[in-house]
This record gives sequence, C-alpha cells and structure tokens, in this order.
Amino acid sequence: MNSKWFKPSLALGLLVIFAVSSADALAKLNIVTSFSQDASLVNVIGGDRISVTSLTNGVQDPHAVKPKPSIAIDLKNADLLIVNGQQMEISWLPAALVAVDNPKIREGGKGYLDASTNVMLIPYTQQELEGTDFLPAFLADDKKINNHHYWLDPANGLIIAKNIYEKLAEMDSQNAEFYKNNYDNFTGKLTNKIMDWDAMMTPYKGRKIVSYHRDWTYLANRHGLNVAAYIEPRETIPPSAKYAAKLVKKIIEENISLILISPWQPQRISREVARQSNVPILSLPSSVDPRLGVKDYIQMFDLIYSQLSMRLHG
Repeated sequence: MNSKWFKPSLALGLLVIFAVSSADALAKLNIVTSFSQDASLVNVIGGDRISVTSLTNGVQDPHAVKPKPSIAIDLKNADLLIVNGQQMEISWLPAALVAVDNPKIREGGKGYLDASTNVMLIPYTQQELEGTDFLPAFLADDKKINNHHYWLDPANGLIIAKNIYEKLAEMDSQNAEFYKNNYDNFTGKLTNKIMDWDAMMTPYKGRKIVSYHRDWTYLANRHGLNVAAYIEPRETIPPSAKYAAKLVKKIIEENISLILISPWQPQRISREVARQSNVPILSLPSSVDPRLGVKDYIQMFDLIYSQLSMRLHG
C-alpha cells in the first residue's frame, strides 16, 4: 500500500466521520424543562436523539427558584421548553423568558409544551391561596389554577409521557418511530408498576395523614388516603405558633397515622409538630434527584411506595 496515498486518505476519512458525528450532535433537539421529573421522562423517550437540561433540581423549593445566569443561556439555546404549568413557575420563569430572545419557546410558540395538558387536575380553593403569589392568577377570569403537583399521581405520568412523545415526534418527525418505541416501552412498564403500587396501597384506604404542603394531594386521592390537615395553613404560607398548636391537638384527637413532608420543605417545623403529637414523620422525594436516591420517574415511585406502605403498616 502506498503510504503517501493512505495517510491523507485516512485523515480525510477521520475528518468526514468527525464532521458527520458533529452534525448529528448539532441536530439533536435541545430541550429545557422547568423541573427534573419532566427531564427524566424526556430522557426516557428521547434517548440519544435529544439533549435535555432541567432548570431546577429535586431538592429545591419549586415555588421559590432563584434564577441563575445559566438559566438565560439554557433558555436562549432551547428548541423546546417543557413547563409544569398551572402557575408553578410564576415567581421566576416568566421574567426569565422576557429577558431571553427566543420567541419560539414562549407560551403559544412551536417550542413550548405545558406538561399538564389533558391531565385531570384538582382545583385549588381561594382560601388555600389567600396571601400567596398564586391568588392574582386564580382570581383572573381566564387563569383559574389547579393544584400543580399532579405528577405525583403516577397515572398522570402516562399522560405527561404522551404529551412529551407527541411533541418530540412533531418537532423531529425523522425520529418519530424511535420516540414511539421508547414511549411504548416506558408506558408499558409504568402501567405494570401502577398495578403493583395500587395493590400495595389498598390496605391503607381511609387512613388519616397530615401533609406539610399540598404536594401529596394527588397521591392521597388515588389511594383513598384522608389528608386531614396541612402544616401549611395555605400554600407556601408557614404556620403560626397558634395554628401549629391547634394542629398538634387535632393530630392527637383524631388518631392521625403519619406526617408527610418533602425534602425541600422546612424540616424543623414538621419535626416539632411530629414530636409534640408523637406521630411518625416521613420525608419522601417529590421529584427526581440522584441525591435523594432516585434517578428516574419510576424509581421515584418505587421509593415513595415502599417507604409509605412500610410506615403505614407499622
């Protein structure tokens, strides 16, 4: 073989391979999600055909995100923005979007998806929102809002996944079959898991619990758990000493089984209520985050149900 011919040809071949690989990388849909549970679902359905970034993590208070400069960069480069919707992002995302020149990812744009589309939502009452950032939107004629923690009913994960699959297929029709296969595999697995989880929770129907926030409302409704009270008197409003004292009395008098909290919620207040009422407290991951021992949506619910059933059984 002529080495003078071979070496340049080899170099040219490597250059072509590199160029094709680079083009493939550039062709990936660049997806940004508000929250990590949606990023997890995007990863499962999109596979190696997409790139996904969550603007938040699973240990942050989802209502009080402090925008970082990196958020503007992520939004600027996004092909698709997936929001939780139902005003969950009201305190931080609208301002970030105004500051970024990327009209396609604004509400109504081709690159915008509200993950709550077609989900059966539980409405907030006005009383639950008094004194919060959500009340103006609730009172507006065209912006009635609902409990925005809907992803914590695993059956709603099937709907969210469908929304994501359909949007990916719409924006990247060449890979539609790939997305469909991933979607079918995921929803098949999740459907089987839901049957197992439902069976696991059947013995505890009617049990009374207390929740710090209204994030476990959908899960409780699914399994017939009775959320008898909340440590927060209204959404995002911490309890007064007087309210907490009344709550402790209620927990004792009504023989309530358990207090549920999430890692991002104030631990000290919850643990003091638990101590005074002599009721166990359980912190459960309400989103996906490896630091919480959950790397994906199904693993999150595996952990939730195993710990919740164990505590209720005990």
